[in-house]
This record gives sequence, C-alpha cells and structure tokens, in this order.
Amino acid sequence: MVVVLELDGDDAFDPYSRPKGLEHHSVTFHPNDPHHSEGANIPAEAQRPNPNFNNVSKALGCYPIVTQLAQYLDLNTLHALSRTCRQFRANLVQYRTRLVQQTLRCENEPLPNAETNTHQHYSDRRTALISDRASPCARDMVSDCRRCGRIICRNCAHKPPSASLLRMRHRRLCSKCLATPLPQISRHWQDPCACTSSVYLCAPCGTGMNVADTNYLRIWTWRTRYSTYLGGLGTGIGEGNEGVKCWRGEKCMAAQEVEVEIDRSEEGRASDRESSESDTDQHWPEGEGKEERAGYWQTEIEGIGGVVKKKIRKRVRVGKTVKEWEDERDGKDDVLGRESRGEGRSWCGWCGRVVWGKKDRQTYGEEPGVCP
Repeated sequence: MVVVLELDGDDAFDPYSRPKGLEHHSVTFHPNDPHHSEGANIPAEAQRPNPNFNNVSKALGCYPIVTQLAQYLDLNTLHALSRTCRQFRANLVQYRTRLVQQTLRCENEPLPNAETNTHQHYSDRRTALISDRASPCARDMVSDCRRCGRIICRNCAHKPPSASLLRMRHRRLCSKCLATPLPQISRHWQDPCACTSSVYLCAPCGTGMNVADTNYLRIWTWRTRYSTYLGGLGTGIGEGNEGVKCWRGEKCMAAQEVEVEIDRSEEGRASDRESSESDTDQHWPEGEGKEERAGYWQTEIEGIGGVVKKKIRKRVRVGKTVKEWEDERDGKDDVLGRESRGEGRSWCGWCGRVVWGKKDRQTYGEEPGVCP
C-alpha cells in the first residue's frame, strides 16, 4: 500500500492528522462500527449510541454460547437471526464456518464413520420409509415432527394432504374432556393444532393418515344407519359401552377399565408377546401374569382347517362414550360438523394436538399462530 501526499503548502490536507478543534476530545473506537474500517476518527459526542449492544448481542459474541445455540437452529433460522440487526450479524459472521457445520441435522442424515469410512443413520429402523426419496437430507429447513417430535428435514417429511381433507382430521371428545380446562388435558395447549396453516409430519406418522380418517367417519356412518332411532336392526349402538369412544383413549378424563377379547394365531405369539410387554396400560389379574397357559384369560380355539388360535381376554382403559347430536342423526347436519366449524373443542387425528373451540378462544384468546 502506497500513500502519496503533496506538501507544497501549509494548508495541505493530511489524512493522518487530527482535525483542528478536536485535540482535546476523546475518541472511542467500536470494532463493529463500519467507520472503523475506513480509519475515520469520530469524537464521543458525535457518535450515535448503538441500541443493539446489549446482553443478548454480547452472548452471541461468545463462542461457547453461540455454538450451543446453533445446534437447535437450521440454516434458515440462523440466517434470519443474523438479519435481525448489524450487531447480531457482526457477532455471528466471525464463526460462520463452524456454525454452518453445527446447525440442526435431520435424524435420517448419514454421518461419516471414522473407523469404517462409511455412513450410518441416526435411526436405522426408519431408513426403509425414506430410502426412495429423490434427494438427500436438507439443511435449510429442519424441524421436529408435530406428532412424535423427531427431527426431520423437508425431504424426509411426509407430503401434506390437500386442504379439502382438513375437515376429516377432527376427533370428538367426551363431555368430561370438553369441560376440563386446556392445561389439564394437553401439555401442548399453548401450541395447539396448526394443520390449517402447515402440516409437518414424519413419514411413519403420516403413513395411513387418510385411511384412519376414512375409518373414523365410517364408524359414524355405520352408527347412524343401523341405529334403532332410524328404524334399523336395533344393534344397541350407543347403549352402555357400545358407543364411539373418546379419542383420547386411556388418557381420557373419564376413562374406565373394560374387558376386551383379542384373537391371535399360534404363529404370531412371539410378536404379540413383545407388544404386550411394551404396553403399560394392560392390566392382568393377580396370579395369572403373562404365562402361556390355558384359563379364563387365554383360551385355545380350533379354527378352519385345524388352525389353532388363541383368544385372550385383557382389561384395558378406554375413553368415555361421546355424545351424538340429534341433527346429526336426522341428517340435517354433517357428522362432526360442529368440530369442523370450530364451535366445539376437538382432537386432531394428524398431529395429535387439541383443536380449540369457541369457548376456548373466548377464555384464552385467539389460538397462537393459527388462523381462525
């Protein structure tokens, strides 16, 4: 770098000399000030205070803190954080290379293995569901599944259904769950269902979602068609424990224990035993346990072709029977019409979160982040 100066007269401009009248003023330099890179000296009285220089900006300039924060942010969120103000950007840009490497990753993204020089997945049992995707895991849009909470990217996310199927996601709750305050029935009551704006689910949670919606609506169709109210066969639907149960199941506020019968073949005994051991909601009587012996709780039946099957009786907790409105029976209103219009509280069958009703919005305000 070469600096050329003309020294012909006394009034020649010297860029390295202090301006006249400012010899006794103190100068404060800010490393992140854009004027500092140009070498300009500005007196303290003429400097504008930096409103973004606070404890938060100081924390973003600390390497241990900002690296821990980057593990919970994807590239889009990290970029949006850097665009908040110039002070945030100046603190983050100095660690840009390391922060990009430590951002949030998809659980299905392969990581290099130093020992075998191969790639291994976070969750091998879910690799089959995403093995046919067209592109590798993305880093710009990574978030948690709205249902199970697993970290997935936009390439591994399940394709969201069309907007015309939104009305089919509602599940009816019992009278006890409808009268209970939101903080007692859902730990995500402040973050309710947001499927009207975006549906972000992993592949296992999104598989079979449309089939489950259709089966639930068929239950109500069959209930109306064969009910004694319309002069049907009189199957006793809605009497006792034969009605449609609360969708919250064993977590229902008015749940009760009932005895159910399950048929299984001899070949499926091992797999059924594993599922029964993992199910903590099954209750066995004292002295019976899970032993493979005949009795009241387990009966062998010879089926067609001499196939030996086993019928098992178990006591499980089920939800309370929900209410059926008269206008739905008469056909004057659609099934789950009140829940679709937002008049009553319901449960979302897609994300597994509560859908606020009219009374909830009056009590707790509008749903955060959800379009009315």
